[in-house]
Amino acid sequence: MAFKLYVDSRFRVDNNGSDTDFAIELPHPIQVKGRAYVDCCLIPNTFEVIRQGENDRVFFAETVGTPSVTHYLIATIAHGQHSAYGLAAAMATALNAVTQQAGQYTVTYNPTSAKLDITNSSTTVWSIYPTEHLKAIIPLWNMVQSSASNQIDPNNIMDAGSVTGWAMGTTAVAGGSGITLTGAGSVNVQPYQHLFLRSSLGNGYDAIGPDGSSDIIRRIICQVPLNDTIVDLHGLPTDTVTMGKKEISSLKFRLTDVHGRTVDTRHHHISFSIIFLDEEE
Repeated sequence: MAFKLYVDSRFRVDNNGSDTDFAIELPHPIQVKGRAYVDCCLIPNTFEVIRQGENDRVFFAETVGTPSVTHYLIATIAHGQHSAYGLAAAMATALNAVTQQAGQYTVTYNPTSAKLDITNSSTTVWSIYPTEHLKAIIPLWNMVQSSASNQIDPNNIMDAGSVTGWAMGTTAVAGGSGITLTGAGSVNVQPYQHLFLRSSLGNGYDAIGPDGSSDIIRRIICQVPLNDTIVDLHGLPTDTVTMGKKEISSLKFRLTDVHGRTVDTRHHHISFSIIFLDEEE
């Protein structure tokens, strides 16, 4: 016979937990054997497009003064749920907050190309560093940057290129007076395409995640707009995890992105069901 467990993060038992990283305790231990699968998942799409300390940085350089001096700068875009037009305004604000030149940056969203156009009225030479290029020259950047605070952690560069359309490119793209720079890619203001529910359930032999992890019990598709509810219905019985025969009194869960980072629903709960099946079923 099948046994059903309904999980809601509001009923978590760990005081230091969150709605996406939590533990539950059952009212009494249950004996399970065979396999289990996650059924209907309800997750609020309240995620931020720009997330502080994760993807909020724009790396650029300006050559100013006589004699000329090159400044290597990091602009931090305000975190939040930006539309494409709001992202353009937030990026301009971030660039202008740290610029060393007299001119001001203008960032415009072009709905025809779905890209951001960047201009500056100054005659100063300035360059935007795409993510691909930046990753290749991290040691050089850390060597020549103008401030210790501009050192880059190669394991977490926090670059906004995948959102702003500046992810691809093997060189820094130079601009100047009367020049418009446009990212190679389109703007992407969908925070996530898919999420992964991870758990202490199972033995790790049933699935391998994109990051090489073995604790994933369900992939969840983000198919609704911001501030709507992701309803991922009816996992397939074949999409199961092997439990063996065991007694369960508590379980841990974590909702992550493709890189294994815990996501933030901003104080909104998630819920899902788990169906336990005997091996012969």
